[in-house]
Amino acid sequence: MDGRGFKEGARAALPVVLGYLPVGMAFGVLARKAGLTTIEAGSMSLLVYAGASQFIAVEMISKGMVWFPIVLTTFLINLRHLLMSSTLSLYFNGNRIQTLGLLSAQLTDESFAVAMSNTSKIENRPEYLFGLQITSHIAWITGSVGGALFGGLIDHKSYGIPFALPALFICLLLLQIRKVHHFYIMVIAGIFSLFFKWALPGNWYIILTALLASGIGIYISSKLKV
Repeated sequence: MDGRGFKEGARAALPVVLGYLPVGMAFGVLARKAGLTTIEAGSMSLLVYAGASQFIAVEMISKGMVWFPIVLTTFLINLRHLLMSSTLSLYFNGNRIQTLGLLSAQLTDESFAVAMSNTSKIENRPEYLFGLQITSHIAWITGSVGGALFGGLIDHKSYGIPFALPALFICLLLLQIRKVHHFYIMVIAGIFSLFFKWALPGNWYIILTALLASGIGIYISSKLKV
């Protein structure tokens, strides 16, 4: 593995780390309130590593639900990873299946956004993407364990911690708006996301909006030749 590429990826993870630490702490607090131990909360962040799904899972656990609906809900929420992983696969042609499996296991919305903000850095450079991903993962685990251990000492709502994840997404989005048509696509995606969320149950609005916005983006880019 190229140590230089790994270090570059780790440095690129800084904005994700700054978001994952407080959000992870919020998860750790909620996990303890749901009855999970610190080890269980940390293990979920290590093995599941899916922020929205983990928050929903601990909510379902706190209500006494059995394992099957929790697993099914997590699966449906994470269907969007099909879109992200298929996009990233275009930049890793020729890599071994073991390498692709490792990278896919570490894939998150935030690391995907950072990676796609400058695709020249990730093309056939799995070490760069892994550095970005594993650094983010460590931050998520650290925040989760810290929240589970010490979260009871603070009122996480009064410090705006629940807004940390939306704020992180907003920052990552703004980094990718480099041309006027990027802004238009962002607005269109926002409008349709709200419409689909109002019109459809569950989290289908995420997948439908992603497909629609991606299709519009590809069409505009082909017309503008960019």
